[in-house]
Amino acid sequence: MVDITRLFISVLLLFILIIPGFLLRKARLAPNTLPQGLSNTVLYVLQPAMIVVAFIRPYDGSVIKTALGVLVFSFALHGLFCLLSLLFFRKCQESLKKVYRFGAIFSNAGYMGIPLIMAILGDDAAIYASVYIIGFNFYCWSVGCMIYSGDKSYVSPKKMFINAATVPTYIGLLIFLLPIDSYVPSVVVEALEMLRECVAPMSMMLVGMRLADMKLRGAFSDTRFFLSIGLRLIVFPIIAWLVMKGVALAGLYSDVTAMSVVLICAATPAATATSMFAEKFSGDAVTAGKLVSVSTILSVVTMPLVALLLKI
Repeated sequence: MVDITRLFISVLLLFILIIPGFLLRKARLAPNTLPQGLSNTVLYVLQPAMIVVAFIRPYDGSVIKTALGVLVFSFALHGLFCLLSLLFFRKCQESLKKVYRFGAIFSNAGYMGIPLIMAILGDDAAIYASVYIIGFNFYCWSVGCMIYSGDKSYVSPKKMFINAATVPTYIGLLIFLLPIDSYVPSVVVEALEMLRECVAPMSMMLVGMRLADMKLRGAFSDTRFFLSIGLRLIVFPIIAWLVMKGVALAGLYSDVTAMSVVLICAATPAATATSMFAEKFSGDAVTAGKLVSVSTILSVVTMPLVALLLKI
């Protein structure tokens, strides 16, 4: 069972990591090009390392059942979130609609979810959080790219299954399932672990830099801004819990660890990819940065409250 106090402390620690990025930006020690560089570093170097190293462990058949449950929930819930997001922001300005829908659908399951899961449930649970982001990346690199670009070609098998996040997942699964973990040189494992430890600090510093650029008056002028945050932090996590609880009550599947991992990942704030993709597709990166920053701040309160559902 999730320790709510430990969850609160862990979220608070991640929030504190925002401060260095904020101060660097305010002191003008972080140039305008730095956030983009950090985004690419996290996206193409640190995240792949974090995913691969989670799977470098001895094969354990008992892990498979829980992992499959997390995987099915992840795919089903992300699909549901995508559909539900269509009900909102219809009359919103196009550039804002893209940011608000993307931010509502996609959580910071990788950069915040995995470190939180490891802190609360132990290092071994990282594999389940890594499995959750398989579904996240499947939709993020297809539907998410389509939301920002308007290009339906992104919703294709190639782009869904071959991207910067899924390829490391395949490598990790191969190592775990064969199993060949003992053949991976220890120095490689240690290097990957060092890169993994950089994910949370660097992604949170990026949020801090975006927060430093944010004009507070503009952040609170649009009620739909907070509607997107409300969907991300409260409504969609509750829906995730209701779906999992319904499945458990129906006697189809019940696994406390799987439900805990999925709910925590689903309750994390707007994905840093919200602003990363906005920059990638020349979208409204300013609003995206505001959404990520404000939702991250509010998650210090909302995540422990949502996690209380696990005690029901």
